[in-house]
Amino acid sequence: MSHPPTPRPASALSLSALALSLGALSLGALSLGALSLGALSLGCASAASSDARPAADARANTTTPGPKPASIALGAHQEQRDAQHAWCGYLQDLYLRAAPGVARWPRFEQCLDARTMASPSMLRETAHCSSRALASFTGDPFTIAYAAEVSRCGSHALDAVAASAPDLVPYLATICSRISACDAVDHAECRDTLEDALGPHLRRAVGAMNERGRTELRTCFSAVSCTDLGDQLNACIEPLLDSLLWLPG
Repeated sequence: MSHPPTPRPASALSLSALALSLGALSLGALSLGALSLGALSLGCASAASSDARPAADARANTTTPGPKPASIALGAHQEQRDAQHAWCGYLQDLYLRAAPGVARWPRFEQCLDARTMASPSMLRETAHCSSRALASFTGDPFTIAYAAEVSRCGSHALDAVAASAPDLVPYLATICSRISACDAVDHAECRDTLEDALGPHLRRAVGAMNERGRTELRTCFSAVSCTDLGDQLNACIEPLLDSLLWLPG
């Protein structure tokens, strides 16, 4: 017994329609203004944290020349920790500015131990920009005036760390594979259309994420359905960007 073919969803997935829907995406820039206004309680309820953290095994294996995958991973881990330290240093400076006479931010260790999806370059750029804003500002930083000064740092950092076009290839391929499950599309044309429409947003997002964040982004892209593709792609990107930086809450 024959069955009629399953109709494809009326998803309006022509590449021209897709370009229009992606062109409407609004990739939010990180805003640090809420932090500067003190809405995130920088240590008023400090969490107890231990200063004892597992030390990395620094013993080198001298029997095999050349770098090993483990040593490369350790280097990436150290780079991430160093960048997180820069970000936590800014948060501590912000806290100390508002609490004169206090020697240390009580949540500094908790901040160092936090695992986020921000790339080391994103952490460093945001920390350095925010630190410059704080250094040039006089008075209480928990004000609207300072919020206006520091609010530009999220957007500045996203622009500074934007990934290159070749870095987007696996993400565009993942999206085009999902589109081809809905409509017959030419992959080269799909890739070019996506790069024109989504490229600027995606370069900023990918550049801002570390490997953990990038893996989650591709996983989300691989699960999008055939309808409202633009909204779904935006829904993959923005929550990850919103959770890039650790903030005390």
